[in-house]
Amino acid sequence: MLLRLPDSGEVAPVVRSQFDVPIVSLAPVIGGWDEDAAVWDGLDENGRRWAVKTSRRDITFGLAVASSLAEEGTLGIVAPLRACDGRPWAESGGAIVTVAPWVDGLDASDLGTEDVDWERFGGTLRAIHDHPAPPRPRPVRRGIRRSRRSMAALIDGLDRRFDVETISVPGGDALRATWRSARGRVDALAAAERLLKRRRTAVSRVTLHGDPHLGNVVLDSAGGPWLIDFDESTVAPREVDLMLIELGVLFSLPISDEQRCRFRTGYGSDAPVDEERLARFGAVRAIEDLVWTLHRALDDDPRAPAGYDETLDGMLGPAGQMAAVERALERLDTIPPRTTSKEQR
Repeated sequence: MLLRLPDSGEVAPVVRSQFDVPIVSLAPVIGGWDEDAAVWDGLDENGRRWAVKTSRRDITFGLAVASSLAEEGTLGIVAPLRACDGRPWAESGGAIVTVAPWVDGLDASDLGTEDVDWERFGGTLRAIHDHPAPPRPRPVRRGIRRSRRSMAALIDGLDRRFDVETISVPGGDALRATWRSARGRVDALAAAERLLKRRRTAVSRVTLHGDPHLGNVVLDSAGGPWLIDFDESTVAPREVDLMLIELGVLFSLPISDEQRCRFRTGYGSDAPVDEERLARFGAVRAIEDLVWTLHRALDDDPRAPAGYDETLDGMLGPAGQMAAVERALERLDTIPPRTTSKEQR
């Protein structure tokens, strides 16, 4: 049974007593896919706004990273407040509670890629990667994969579901057709991932944000990017973060070659970036996202956004991550020929 997230009536006293913030109201922030978290736009008695969040996951490593970075003056990072015991979080009923100053700006995902200062964004991410990881607490996540199951197991699992189960959700036959038409591309990415993994070399592991796409960026009035939400922070190869920006996970916000060049300029040409590893991580993420989206559609998950047709069309279209990864693999002359889809065999 999942731990219940505390509601606003339970969180407000924690904010007042543990963080010494005289909060008077908490308005829920709607959106996002993280079913293990809730976010509020808080207002205190002095008229100051605060971002208040609860999570039933262990996000303490990311909070320690964000706190350390901001306290050192890293541009584009907001410091979570420290609670009365000195930690940048408190607890309520087993859930983590955090409080941070509200970033006065607009979500980058609402504005578009043209409004982002890509050089500054690159510099902020590089500062994170150069920052020593805090010795405690330890990160929960270990690398690119968010599942312990292999690529083959994820693909086979969805195959079996479409082959064996009676698809009762609306549009189930269309979902099956989408998966079968995409299987050749999925198999090609999985084969490329295996090939690149066999060719991998030793790599340094750095402090990561873990999820630095534009959905976690707020732009201030000058267009400066502020990275929020360090929940996925860990220590792993830098290409985990770079892939999420350069190969994208938001098909509605593909970045251009010119923007990617500006980002790399800000990040710094002295950093050793492994293009093969970046493409391999992109293949893993593209397959995971497609498989999990189809599972959610089959489950008819009421928490998921409406319009799976549009989502799947975007993921599999020319602006989607799968196409971006395919182009990266073609540049490396690595992508194998597409296999015949299951529907055609």
